[in-house]
Amino acid sequence: MANVTFEPGCRNSWHSHKAGQLLIATAGIGYYQEKGQPARRLYPGDIVEIAPDIVHWHGAAPDSWFAHIAITTNPKTNAAVWLDPVSDEQYSKATSESENHYAETNKVLTDREQAIVAIASYTGKGDLEHLKPALAEALEAGMTINEINEVLIHAYAYCGFPRSLRAIQTFMQVVDERKANGMNDPVGREASAIKDSNSRYERGRDVLAEISGVPTDAPKAGYAVFAPTIERFLKEHLFADLFERDLLTYRERELATVSILAGVGGVEPMAVGHMSICLHLGITAEQLSALLNIVEMNLGKTYSGPLRGVLNQLTKKQ
Repeated sequence: MANVTFEPGCRNSWHSHKAGQLLIATAGIGYYQEKGQPARRLYPGDIVEIAPDIVHWHGAAPDSWFAHIAITTNPKTNAAVWLDPVSDEQYSKATSESENHYAETNKVLTDREQAIVAIASYTGKGDLEHLKPALAEALEAGMTINEINEVLIHAYAYCGFPRSLRAIQTFMQVVDERKANGMNDPVGREASAIKDSNSRYERGRDVLAEISGVPTDAPKAGYAVFAPTIERFLKEHLFADLFERDLLTYRERELATVSILAGVGGVEPMAVGHMSICLHLGITAEQLSALLNIVEMNLGKTYSGPLRGVLNQLTKKQ
């Protein structure tokens, strides 16, 4: 058994094992490819079962460190057979084909929307290493500093202040580094002043009714009856204080919300509600599938899979 770490872009040579091998991905993002087959993108928790005498290679993604545990089966009779190095051309072709697998399909979302999905899902998971380049890509996609900050502020309601604040601190580093390199990103406008004279609770109640299609006089959910305070906070803090800020549209906020929930994991009941809101706002099932494609590529199927199940259930009901 060996614990192996690869720096970004590092991989071993083509090789095989006389009695096979098991790989358990433990950190970062990596790849495994068998000769003549597409490369498989690996995330922490993924397991690769390698049959005897199968020629393959494994290593890190171009932009990420990667670690795995390698378990040699039948060690007394097993032996590695080392072959040619994996050339830069072979590596680039294999990894780019994997990374671009969903590129055409995802064009149902704009570049801006894809950027929102990426930074929101990384924030939800707390993956600051990969959040950093995603933030730079969001700036390159034309988002202003204030608009990106708004996504990260929005996140506090769904993954908590600690992850929201760490994401904002990471964004500060990105902006400072770009400024040091001569790139002055536009700050953008501030959110418009709220002119509605109704109470925050009333405004939040009305916003929720508008985006969900559920009338304001509908029976309250069980949690709202059991813990009325949280229901008031949801209306006042979330759907009034946050959703009324017009730096993001309702559509963009809901794409961000579903992406954050995917990164958090284990919150499928909340995903049902917010994916239903997405559909009500005119976001198509195809666009939600593209959102999950991005989550799958960035975080792995462990994070996208449960929400694909939710989406399938919702589309069957339509």
